[in-house]
Formats: sequence, structure tokens, C-alpha cells
Amino acid sequence: MMTKSKGYTRHGLLVLSVVILTTLISSSVSAQDRYSEESGLSGICFLAPIFLLTIFGLVWAILYPTMLLWAFLFSGKKLDNMILNTAERESQIFSQLGKDPLSTVDGGYRKDVNKAGIVWSGAVYGPSHWHLLIAWINNLFGGSVDIFQKVISAGRAESMQRLRETAIREGWDEVINVRIDTAVMSPGTNKKGIRAVEVFAYGTGIKYG
Repeated sequence: MMTKSKGYTRHGLLVLSVVILTTLISSSVSAQDRYSEESGLSGICFLAPIFLLTIFGLVWAILYPTMLLWAFLFSGKKLDNMILNTAERESQIFSQLGKDPLSTVDGGYRKDVNKAGIVWSGAVYGPSHWHLLIAWINNLFGGSVDIFQKVISAGRAESMQRLRETAIREGWDEVINVRIDTAVMSPGTNKKGIRAVEVFAYGTGIKYG
């Protein structure tokens, strides 16, 4: 009886040992697989930003020279065409009315005013990448940045012309006390870098009775 019990005990210990060993091997394999997956995910997470930065760098390396070349070929001509268009519209209004409806005086010499109100208009002009490059090179040697002056002059002329057109559209006979405000729009990270110029023109619209 004791011999049979010992035989059962040895058999049970052998089975238990096999089960424990199998469990340990399975746990080890599962841990290795899980570690491999985590390592793979960590590698992907590590390489993803580098991959995205590489793509961005390649796109920017192609896109920026293209924009610069486009600005070199067409930006100056486009600005000249916009200035010419503004001058033509201004000439048409002068021919239509026989005078400039805008005035910087207060209009106190007229006593037959029937109605008055505020009239305003605005325009935003910005230099191209080519203009910015020219200005940057010019700043290296100092002096007047003529290209920015041209952009600002175009913006002022367009804003004044829009004020004339607004006055005619709203039925004002004249706009007096005309003023122009100019604001430089620059990025928040670079206060010295000019990206656009906002020109705001306003005055008092007068309707004579």
C-alpha cells in the first residue's frame, strides 16, 4: 500500500513539475512576445516624429524656392497692375464727378448740410517673399527700403479709392475730414518682421440739401 502511495506521489509530482515547467516556459515566451511588441511600438513612436520632420523638410525645400521663383517672376508685375487698376478707377470717378469727393478740410464753409455720417474703408497689402528678400538684403547695407514704400503707397491709394466708391454707393455728395491710419501687421514671434500693412481710411460723409 505504501509502495502504491509512493508511486502515486511520484507520478503526481512528475505531472505537477511538467505543468509548472510548461507554465513557466509559456509565461517566458509570452513576456518575450509582449516585450518585442512594446519594443516595436516604442521604435515606431520614436521614429514617427523624425519621419514627419523629414517629410516636412523635403516639402519645404521644394516649396519655398518655388514660391520665391514665382514671386520673382510675377509679384512685381502684379503689384504694378494693382496700382494701375486703382489709378484707372480713380480717373473714372474724377471724370464722372468732375472733382475728388474726398477732402481733408472740415467743410465748415457749407451751411446747407442735410445729412452727415461716418464713411470708412480699408485695405491690407503685404510684400511677397521676393520683396521680403530684397528688403532683408537692403537692411544689410542700410538705407531706405523702397519696396516697402511701394507696397504702402499702393495700399493707401487703394484704401482711398475704396472710400470714394463707398461714398458714391451710399449716396454721399462729399467726404470731409478724411484721415488715413496705417498699421503694420507682424508675427507675434518676430515683432520686427513685416508681413502686411493695413490701411484704414475714414471721414465724414456729407449730403447737401
